[in-house]
Amino acid sequence: MEPRQIGERIRRAREARGLSQEQLAEQIARDQRSVSEYESGKRRIYAHDLPTIARALAVPLIYFYEDVLSPDDLDNALLETFHRMDTEARRTLLEVLDLLSHLIAERR
Repeated sequence: MEPRQIGERIRRAREARGLSQEQLAEQIARDQRSVSEYESGKRRIYAHDLPTIARALAVPLIYFYEDVLSPDDLDNALLETFHRMDTEARRTLLEVLDLLSHLIAERR
């Protein structure tokens, strides 16, 4: 995905939350100019910065990649997140996923 596309999604989410570029910059420990350059696509965003931006904008990380992710991409994103977790958090997540999968199956 092009930086411009991710930047556009950042801008839309920021505006939807009613945040200025300065307010978002403060929340992600950057300056306003960086946010402006992210939004315009002039500056690339590192993948490790996206979770921080997503939290500040109250959007899921996948928000930045909707419409362009294949099932394999989704699997890889899930695994990357899973691998950043400690063992106890992984166990908890697996229990939650198991419960959710049963609930979803019951609704079908």
